[in-house]
Amino acid sequence: MTSASERAVVARVRTRLPKLEPGCRAIGVRWTDAARWQGGRDADIDGKQVRFADCPSVLAVLDALADTAATDLTVVLTALPDSELGDAVLARLHRGRLFEADRYTQLSDVLGARALDPRIRGEAWLVDALITLAEDGKIPPTAGATLGKARAIALVASARLGIDPDLADLPRLVAAFDDTLVRSQWWQLPEAERKGLVAHLGDRHGAGVGVVAALADRYDDVLALLLVAHTITSAPESDTRASSAFGGFQHVRFSTPRPSRDDVAAAAAAGIAYARDAPAARLNQQLRVAEPMLDELTALDLAAYSPVLPRGFVERLAAAAETLEPSAFEALEQHLQADDSTYRIKPVRAAARLHRWLESSVLTDYATATDGIAHHAREIAWVDRALTQVRAGDGEPRVAAVLQRVARDAGARRAGLDALFAARLASMDSTPSKALAVETFLPRVVAPLAAKSRVLLVVVDGMSGAVAGDLAERITDRRAGWTEIVRANDDGRESIVAALPTETRYSRTSLLCAELRDGNQAVERSVFPKHSFWPTGGAVLIHKSGVAGRDGNDLGADLESAVGPDGPNVVAVVLNAVDDSLSKGRQSIDPAWRPEDVTGLVPLLDRAVSAGRIVLLTSDHGHVLEHGAEYRHQPGGGARWRPSTGAPTAGEVVAAGPRMLAPEGRAIFAATEEIRYGAEAHGYHGGATLAEAAIPLIALLPPGMPMPAGWTEHTMGPPRWWDGTARAVAVPAMPPAPPKKRSTKKPAAALGDGLFEITPDASRTTRGAKLTASAAFKETHSEFPANRVPDPAVFQTLVDALIKAGGRLPLGDVVTVVGAAGRNPRGLVTAMRRVLNRDSYPVLELVDGGRAVELNGTLLDEQFPPDESAR
Repeated sequence: MTSASERAVVARVRTRLPKLEPGCRAIGVRWTDAARWQGGRDADIDGKQVRFADCPSVLAVLDALADTAATDLTVVLTALPDSELGDAVLARLHRGRLFEADRYTQLSDVLGARALDPRIRGEAWLVDALITLAEDGKIPPTAGATLGKARAIALVASARLGIDPDLADLPRLVAAFDDTLVRSQWWQLPEAERKGLVAHLGDRHGAGVGVVAALADRYDDVLALLLVAHTITSAPESDTRASSAFGGFQHVRFSTPRPSRDDVAAAAAAGIAYARDAPAARLNQQLRVAEPMLDELTALDLAAYSPVLPRGFVERLAAAAETLEPSAFEALEQHLQADDSTYRIKPVRAAARLHRWLESSVLTDYATATDGIAHHAREIAWVDRALTQVRAGDGEPRVAAVLQRVARDAGARRAGLDALFAARLASMDSTPSKALAVETFLPRVVAPLAAKSRVLLVVVDGMSGAVAGDLAERITDRRAGWTEIVRANDDGRESIVAALPTETRYSRTSLLCAELRDGNQAVERSVFPKHSFWPTGGAVLIHKSGVAGRDGNDLGADLESAVGPDGPNVVAVVLNAVDDSLSKGRQSIDPAWRPEDVTGLVPLLDRAVSAGRIVLLTSDHGHVLEHGAEYRHQPGGGARWRPSTGAPTAGEVVAAGPRMLAPEGRAIFAATEEIRYGAEAHGYHGGATLAEAAIPLIALLPPGMPMPAGWTEHTMGPPRWWDGTARAVAVPAMPPAPPKKRSTKKPAAALGDGLFEITPDASRTTRGAKLTASAAFKETHSEFPANRVPDPAVFQTLVDALIKAGGRLPLGDVVTVVGAAGRNPRGLVTAMRRVLNRDSYPVLELVDGGRAVELNGTLLDEQFPPDESAR
């Protein structure tokens, strides 16, 4: 059959066949279609031979009835009224009348619905579509139901496009038309049905529907075209390049009437939304198509406006590099490719950090080598992390040029610090009394801690302060419950002074033997467990060969036994991944280190949690990486030091004394990373630079363990320039000893003097303002050094925010509320609890497993009565 009307006739006849009177050989059907019957004259319907007779006159009806013997059944099709046919003719028809068989009647028969919305009758395309889909079994049963127009359209849209108009949105419609099968079926639909669906969907989701459908009517690459359209329409209308490109796009891709710029932009925005969740294979194929399309419009230089096109990512990356502005980084992070291209973003972000450091740092001399060691722990290790990223480079020339410039400038400033430090290190003639050194680390740090807690000492051979910073950040940020702790009075990290030369045989042996000496693994294994300062419970040392497991175990049998709950109080493990990488290199596009990059570290952390062991992550020396170092051939010595034959030249220092362990008690060391004496490798150690001589110390408290006495949470965080929250500070001296209780007449700190900077709202007397004005608060706050607790303005702001929020805030929101972005929120709360939780009353607490902070208003009023306020 060629039309829905003719199919309606056949369907009507089929429903009457079982009900024919005996001997009845004719059925009359009212046929009002303006066109003549186009179907076949004869047909087989359910096993009966049926002849269709188109009868425009009474005579034609009589002729058809006279010929009924030639077939099983004759269907008389006529538009004549009953009055013209007469009773005699009607009596020869089934039931003595003409049956209705228009499309609407057929629809009712096919659907079996109890009632149909009369508005459906006015939508011919909808009636035809419903009949076709019902006959093909492609819509759910509606027997006995009332079918409204909206539901009817939803049934058609679901069958044709796979969407529910009431639940879908424009991006979902783009997804439907991006499906090859849907587009193929769409092209085969009658034009009236396509227009009807588009009109209905457009009423619900805007004119962008028409744009998407118009593209789907003509093209396979709907998504690619929408990505191109988004790039063009995202540029300012005043941009002549964009205006010209849009005109070309509009003229070529659409027939008249052509859509407006706003309608195209709406459809394009939906395309972007869909692209973010599109199947990867399809998206990549469409991206490959889209960029040449943009180029055809001479608009490839507009790609920066696209958050999806690969060229857009490159343009945004270049913009971030050339401006180093936060807004450029925000645009870059919004690009779809950002998550998979962090290895390209990190160097540019590191360049911005180094730029801020160069603008804010003050180069002053180190009074002693330990000043340099402290400075490295608190700031320069962060510089080294950023420099490592910047030196990774990029393939885009514009980005590479910026990275090279920043690396050159920061490297020069960094070299100046190394020169100052190396001179002080070379003259260091005794073990430092306050700072940690390899020979004092075990008795001063590990043994006292082991007297109170079980300890896992992990010595990552060759790990620099930069690598340690990477690992600590990953462990505390991404492994639930781990907390970095420190013993410094200002909550900052410490470093350990290495022995010279900064090589394993000297510095690691000195660290594990707790005395300055030369040695090897055998010496270390022999001496380490016999130290007299070890508390009850013993100690064991396991080197690299004992770390790897076998037969399905991730750790060696001896190490597994030792690190377990029944093992010695102190377990020391040497891991060699970092040192090995200096000669072998790393198979990584990101120079940053992750815990899983250090073989054995992750399972050791897991065992530490199970056994309740505090982890001390340290090294025996650091390293410098190769980036064009000058080779100076010298026999003897090592990669970064040489025998003291002749006077030191540029970039070298001569060292002697008890902490210099090379043969003859005197040697010449590289004082800059630009020199090497050995074969080229990926990195070197042995010299006298900060990165080699400053051994990092990261102490990690497993989840659920109490804070050991004499330790506190690490709250200092990165230097302010790292996240751009403030200007950096000058080179610090060694942290002073904890001060005695200060006078309650402490002058108010100027904004910016404390750890956190914020401007209080003095326009009203809030509960936070009353808190900081109370005598109880002032007295308690004054008992702590200024660098261990936040400024009173921070207390005021957070208390007011907590009260406004009903007493509880997510932990991550704390730093945003007080304007200390980039700080460790847990550390901030810990610092505030020192003041607010006086006498151990829990005024401020971490709840929900440390995910939220809660203020107890009742205890706040009891401990810091508001009536003590003096405004």
